[in-house]
Amino acid sequence: MSIATVTKIPRPPKEQRIDTIVESARKVFCACGFEKGSIEDIAKEAGIAEGTIYRYFDSKQGLLNEVLRRHYSALFEGIQQTLPSIEGPGNRLRYLIRRTLVTISEDRSMCGLRALYAGQSDDKLPSLSHDQNRRMAVLMANEIKAGMKDGTFRSDTSPSLVCYMIGGALELTEHSFMRTGKAIAVDNVTESICRMIHCGIDAIDATTGSLASLVERFEHAADRLDPV
Repeated sequence: MSIATVTKIPRPPKEQRIDTIVESARKVFCACGFEKGSIEDIAKEAGIAEGTIYRYFDSKQGLLNEVLRRHYSALFEGIQQTLPSIEGPGNRLRYLIRRTLVTISEDRSMCGLRALYAGQSDDKLPSLSHDQNRRMAVLMANEIKAGMKDGTFRSDTSPSLVCYMIGGALELTEHSFMRTGKAIAVDNVTESICRMIHCGIDAIDATTGSLASLVERFEHAADRLDPV
C-alpha cells in the first residue's frame, strides 16, 4: 500500500498578502462605499479568512488609510519622475494641472473615497487628502515662483492666490464628475484653466480683446463643469 505524498503549498510572503488585502479593500470600497463595504467582503475578495486581515490592520479605517496612502504615493512618484524632464515653469505647471485631472478622470469611485477621507479630518488631525492637496499646491507654487523669476509670469503675482484658483477649478471639476459621471475632456479643461491663469499672470499685458475672450472661455468652461 503506497502512501501519497502531501505537498505543502507555501504561503505567500507577508508583503504579498498585505498587497492583496489592500487591493481587495480598494475594490470593495469603490464598489460598495466605505460604510457598506465590510471586512467580510474584503476577506472574500482576497480569498482569505477575516482573521488574517486583522493580523495586519486593526480596523476598516486603517485599511482605508492604506488604500489612500498608496493612491497618493503612486501619483507623486509618477510626478517626481516626470516633472524634472519638462522644460519651462509654464509647461511644468500645465503638466501638474493635467496630471491631477487625469487622476480624477481615471476612477470616479476613488473620487468618492478621497472626498470621504477629506471629510473625516479636523483641525487637530488633518486628513491625508488635505496633506496631499497641500503637497500639490507646493509643487504648483514652486513653478509659479520659478516663472516669476525668469519672466514667464508677472513679478507681482501671488503664488498662493493662483494655487487657490487652480485648486478651486480642479475641485469643481471633480465634484461635477462625481455628481454627473460625465467624462472629463482632460486636454480641453487643462487648456481652459491654463489660459485663464496665464491671462492674469503672463508678463505681457492683456488687451481688451483678450479679456473679452477670457470671459467667454470662462463661461464655456463653467457650462462644461456643471451642466444644467
